[in-house]
Amino acid sequence: MWTNFQRSTWGQASCRRRTRHTFLLRALAVVVVLAVIAAAADDPFTGTWKLNRGKSKLLPGDTTISDVYRTVADNNTIRIKEQMTDDRGVHNITVVARFDGKDYPVTGDPMSDSVSYERVKPDRIKITTKKGSQITAEASTAVSRDGRTITVHFVVYAGEKSQSGTAVYEKQPD
Repeated sequence: MWTNFQRSTWGQASCRRRTRHTFLLRALAVVVVLAVIAAAADDPFTGTWKLNRGKSKLLPGDTTISDVYRTVADNNTIRIKEQMTDDRGVHNITVVARFDGKDYPVTGDPMSDSVSYERVKPDRIKITTKKGSQITAEASTAVSRDGRTITVHFVVYAGEKSQSGTAVYEKQPD
């Protein structure tokens, strides 16, 4: 009888420990997920950004009507979904890349089929786009101190000729 009581008590204690461990593991998993989400939200490039044509100095003949993109970035990766409208129509551009300077595919962009990103500082990114093996543009992108503006200084290459400009994007409410 005493043996059955001991087994029953130990079994209950063991069950309580397993339940407590399961609860702690689940709580830890929730904390980790929330920390990852918070880290992405803290990145200054994360957000929805809209081109302000009035503050930008685009290239002569640029026919961009609107340009809005959503970025989710962390220390290692960047994901972009962009909708750019020009006189040729709407272009839905997507990119998923790492900040390692390697080429990653771009879909939906008539001017490039690959892009590389390098994080220069927490608020600065260097970008290079290519069509095939040819560099089509290089850009230096910076987020303002207040986090409400992204300024892109870019150079576009067309054969032997290059042109530079500046695009200013304003953060939109999510």
